[in-house]
Amino acid sequence: MHIAICDDNIADRKQTERLMKREADRMISLGDPMYIDSFGNSEALLKTPMQYDAFLIDIRNTEGVTSADVLFALRKKGVSSPICIIYPREDDSFFDRKDQDIKYPTETLFLGKPLRPAELHETLLKLKRLAGSLTPSIELRGEFETNYVSEEEIISVSPYGNKARVTLTENREKIINGDAYTLFMEITKEHDMFVMPSLNTVINLDYVDHIRFGTIYLTNGQKFRCHRKVLAYVKHYLSGAAH
Repeated sequence: MHIAICDDNIADRKQTERLMKREADRMISLGDPMYIDSFGNSEALLKTPMQYDAFLIDIRNTEGVTSADVLFALRKKGVSSPICIIYPREDDSFFDRKDQDIKYPTETLFLGKPLRPAELHETLLKLKRLAGSLTPSIELRGEFETNYVSEEEIISVSPYGNKARVTLTENREKIINGDAYTLFMEITKEHDMFVMPSLNTVINLDYVDHIRFGTIYLTNGQKFRCHRKVLAYVKHYLSGAAH
């Protein structure tokens, strides 16, 4: 498990690092290694957040930035890993304010500081359980930005000049570098609902509406001619999915 700490108070950050080092040693002794990276500001964290399985966030001293801001920035980047917000125990009104002012995602965890080893251990176990239940994200790398989506969000991939157009749910589209075949080879090992009806297209079989005369019609109105050998797999998949 790879965990990121983001704390803009150096004394608190060092204390969290010490406690996390003890937890990491404990995990290694049990044959369950845990790796930790520590950041003193959100800008550094947000450069490469997708590599982490969980986050401990405590931002209170940076002007104009809060822990909640970092959480929502991670989610905007497509990070689905579990996040724990660390808050001061003496701030009795924290939970009243968060309920009134900030709509945290329901899966957000909260941990009071000063940190207590037993509570930290239980929180890490919860983070691990949440991380283990997540569906791996699919990377869509474009010319100017990279997005991360779940398999359920991708409907189809089709040519767009020398790139590819990814059609997503909620009437979204992303233009990515590479072609449909390259993306297919990256995702097909873990996501068996994707097939290539032709050499330059990919479709998600969970969005098939019907098949007619060798053409696959999707629920969003798209249609694709399908090679007969691929069509046999499509029919087999849909038959299994129906049960």
